[in-house]
Amino acid sequence: MKIIRGTLKLALILYICAALSGVYVLSASARITPHDGDEDTMLITIEKGDTLWDLCQEHLKDPLQWRELSKYNDFTNPHLIYPGEKLRIPLAMAKDVVEIAEEDLLQQQQELENLKVELAESEATRDKLEAEIKGLNASMDELKAKLKALEDSLKSQEKLMAAVKGSGDGVSSSIKKALEANKAALLEEIAHLDEHLEAAASMLEEQQMKAAETHAAIEAIQADVKTLLTQVETNQNAINEVKMILENAKGVHEEISTSKRALVFLTTVAAGIGWFALNAIGGRSGE
Repeated sequence: MKIIRGTLKLALILYICAALSGVYVLSASARITPHDGDEDTMLITIEKGDTLWDLCQEHLKDPLQWRELSKYNDFTNPHLIYPGEKLRIPLAMAKDVVEIAEEDLLQQQQELENLKVELAESEATRDKLEAEIKGLNASMDELKAKLKALEDSLKSQEKLMAAVKGSGDGVSSSIKKALEANKAALLEEIAHLDEHLEAAASMLEEQQMKAAETHAAIEAIQADVKTLLTQVETNQNAINEVKMILENAKGVHEEISTSKRALVFLTTVAAGIGWFALNAIGGRSGE
């Protein structure tokens, strides 16, 4: 009988040890052990699909900071984290992220303003070139009209000269000289107009090239403005998100998870049953 009672006592002791050791095994199997917190950190709960890289991107806006988390947490394997685990996030890093992001945002906003000024200047240059091109085209049309009129006049002059020559020697030599002088003047004026027209065409081509370059520059600046506006908006949203995280983190404390509460309850019950059974057996053996 004593042997049976001794065996039961040993079995109960082993059961209690196993129950208590289960707590240690379960706690030792945790992949993350957050350090004791302070005002500059907050605890978050790992969710399904989370990685340290993604969490740093979400809370710190910099996925490359994931190695820094080891200063605030102990990891058995940082590449293996599980839903329900707690992770301590350093708010000081988030504050630094906000400060750096705000500095970058100011630089981007200044760059954006510079681009807008450059865009306005380029658009003004474009408008000026287009006005000059329009004026040159009008001048060229006017020169061409004058040139055509002179050429028509020259043809009439040549016909008149041919008629005078065909009329015989009775025509005064003074008329012939006047016609020849008039023809020479017309030819000289036509040559002068040709030079002006050629110069206008060359200037027009040059202005058109400048206008094309200005159009290309405006399109490039507009693309840069659009890209920079997107970056500014993205950075502003990121800053607002981190500030919201920092604001929500005030007064956040770690809460015991449901699984830990259940584990503590079961362990307590198991220990209580074991203690009651030992007392009962011990009391009977003393009778």
